[in-house]
Amino acid sequence: MDRDTRFAVAETRLEKGWQAFCALRDVLQLTNAELPNGDHRPHQITLPALEAGRLEMIEQAAKEYEAELREHTANTGNHDATHPAHIILKYFKRYGKHLFGHPTLRDEDGTILAVVERTNNIPEHFFGAEKRKLRRRLGRAHLGRDLENQPAQAALVANLQHPEYVRVVCGSLDHLPTAFAELDGRALEQTTPLSRNNRDSALLHRVRILMKNETKPPPDDCKRLTINQCVN
Repeated sequence: MDRDTRFAVAETRLEKGWQAFCALRDVLQLTNAELPNGDHRPHQITLPALEAGRLEMIEQAAKEYEAELREHTANTGNHDATHPAHIILKYFKRYGKHLFGHPTLRDEDGTILAVVERTNNIPEHFFGAEKRKLRRRLGRAHLGRDLENQPAQAALVANLQHPEYVRVVCGSLDHLPTAFAELDGRALEQTTPLSRNNRDSALLHRVRILMKNETKPPPDDCKRLTINQCVN
């Protein structure tokens, strides 16, 4: 491997890309500290005013870094599209406007009470965990339709894992059955039931109807149509 020049060229290219990637992470201050670390709950930052100021400093540093990259590529005359600087500039142009501008909640005096987190790590981890639970229950690999069919209550139930939420809702887990029993019956009737439809649901529904009415002769039109045409 030492005698093969192709490995040396690849190593140099990867090393430059890795250094540029690390420099970009430093500018954007992306660290593992913003990962949920096993806690999937949305949590508010303790000092939102300081966090808002930090985001403004990161935005300014990112603009200066982008300007430096543009000046460097212009001075060197490097037009290689695979060069790390060109790749970073391409993604700055495509996604730069989405990196900043996080909304803040302020009171009447203008004091910052809360600031939106700049990553979606917590929601992504939450939905990933929910998909794993569905996969265990259903045994299917593709769960997009199942996630769409779940009502909002399926996500809200996850809050019952947190003692503070349970305390606010019903006081303690011992009172949870009573809290469910006291739910308004009319509200429950208006709740969308959990439905797990799939591409064969319409056909299976039609088959169940035909089996229930198997003593009745099928309509004359259906005798000349396929099952799919009858279902439609």
